[in-house]
Amino acid sequence: MKVSFGIHLVSPGPLLRRDEIAGFSDLVRMAEDYGAEAIGTYDSAFIGGDAYVRITAIALASRKARVGLRPTNPLTREPQVMASFLATLDSLTEGRAFMDIGTGDSAVLNIGYKIASRARLEDYVTCIRNLFARGEATYQGRPQRVRWHPAALRSHIPISICAEGPRMLHLGGRIGDAVIAGTGLLPEVIADTVERIGAGARAAGRQPTDVEVWFTTRTALHEDRAKALEHAKASVSSILNHSMRQTLDGKNVPPELRARIQEYVDGYVLYDHVVSGGENPRRMDQLGLTEYAMRRFALAGNPTDWIARIEELAAAGATRLWLNAEGGRLDRQMHYMRILGEQIMARFI
Repeated sequence: MKVSFGIHLVSPGPLLRRDEIAGFSDLVRMAEDYGAEAIGTYDSAFIGGDAYVRITAIALASRKARVGLRPTNPLTREPQVMASFLATLDSLTEGRAFMDIGTGDSAVLNIGYKIASRARLEDYVTCIRNLFARGEATYQGRPQRVRWHPAALRSHIPISICAEGPRMLHLGGRIGDAVIAGTGLLPEVIADTVERIGAGARAAGRQPTDVEVWFTTRTALHEDRAKALEHAKASVSSILNHSMRQTLDGKNVPPELRARIQEYVDGYVLYDHVVSGGENPRRMDQLGLTEYAMRRFALAGNPTDWIARIEELAAAGATRLWLNAEGGRLDRQMHYMRILGEQIMARFI
């Protein structure tokens, strides 16, 4: 079965250095050559560096994949600023820009903001679309204008809604060009996710097929299965928190785990967000949640494990997957990108 892949890239260190640009560009081209349909990078100044600089480096190195932020949020950048950036990125890539947007996580919470409401996210998306289409819009009741819109390469940039809860899935189906689902990778979760997105599309007079459904995975690839599973724990500990932090209702949580998951979310340590060996993976272990969280959210193991799991996911209806490339030094990233491309992606493209 054919599977589409997006690759999420990170720079070798927290700040992209000049002497790393050539190798980072080679990594981008490797991902493309192995068949990645899209390449993205995170927009969180808390975690490291500036996303605009990083994605510009990706854009200049790329030749055919779609390129964009994944995800951004409606709070740290005004829509006029974001729209101008997207228009420039689209010009640099000759029509390959995209944007994934969610309500906000580490980028927002670490500057003392609350995450955005669904209404604010919709207002933000509508404003950006109107700036591209007409050069003027409103946002939160304030006028927004740009002079560049006649020069924009496209009048519509694809915007994907990142969703983990029932109401966000419905919103994504209603307004998104795509939905990036962080709901999990269990068969019953996949089926429920697709149905909720389809219901949102139908509520807006659209067909469910009008909305691409992508599933985000928390990935770790290593020749040693045990090491891969250990590497994935920090990332899984983060999605266990933000996929469940608003409510556990409607999220296919086993009844016997509800109290423990709520305790985990209530005690999540924000500063240790995605820290290997940090407090959050330790608490996930202590509460007996690691096995469940890994099964629900992770794609981790050796190449044989990956192939078997992707086959299961595709059979369950998840045929578009976002993968996190391995982080760390460039030589390490390239080593695992080569394994990913030659031994795994080649089986499904």
